Amino acid sequence: MAIMSYSPYVNPEAYEVAFSFRNYVEAVDFIIEACRAAGRAQVGSVVELGCGPGQYCREFARRGVKSCGVDLSPEMVAYTSAKCTEEKLDCPIIEADFRHFTLDQPVDLALTMMATFGYLLSNDDIIEHFDTVANNLTDDGLYLIELPHPRDVFDSQRGSTTNVWEIEKDGMKVHTDWALDAVLDPLTGIDSGTVRIKWEKDGHSGMIESPDHMRRLSFGLMQSLIKLSGRFAIVEMYGDLNINQPFDNNEKAWRMILVLRRIV
Repeated sequence: MAIMSYSPYVNPEAYEVAFSFRNYVEAVDFIIEACRAAGRAQVGSVVELGCGPGQYCREFARRGVKSCGVDLSPEMVAYTSAKCTEEKLDCPIIEADFRHFTLDQPVDLALTMMATFGYLLSNDDIIEHFDTVANNLTDDGLYLIELPHPRDVFDSQRGSTTNVWEIEKDGMKVHTDWALDAVLDPLTGIDSGTVRIKWEKDGHSGMIESPDHMRRLSFGLMQSLIKLSGRFAIVEMYGDLNINQPFDNNEKAWRMILVLRRIV
């Protein structure tokens, strides 16, 4: 078994299988409902930031919504572009850093899903990111951010998720250890550990090992940074991809999902 010490994104197929536990059709249903609750009856265009295999932008494109994705990994961009071509989807995938990118036209909705927002490792990164996203939204555009529940950072006894899981799909078996060994730096709020993705398919196998650094963000800090940016206001909050689950400290709330409206 070959071991590659590279980014987990160099094998997009294994990455897509690893995260296939989510029902993306239902997730997009929720996103549309959340946009309606925030006052936008129709979403005419969307960009998925840090899109990876583009499960959200591809699903929006299947529904006839003008969609695109942004990702920094050339391997992911090539893989997801090929998927869009295979499915005959009009969904361009742009290779760019989500701190600074420019779309051809502003969109109604931007998304950053799972915990991708946590790769903005400093306050400056986040403020720059907010500016960039706002500049690529329509005047009353929305930005939906999904993050881990703060309980996962501050209450290790009541963690909402697991860092280790195994999935088999489409003939590929993938075992994922997403930085179970991570150690939190209390000064920076950054978790540092090692991502290990082991895959098997058609008699072949391999494992990717890669250092991982992700910032853990509290609700209070997010509120402060959003206000500091001056570009957005929080209009809705959820604790799950479920319109009926509020963001609170109830056990059923396992995510921190913020819906922001562009204000300038």
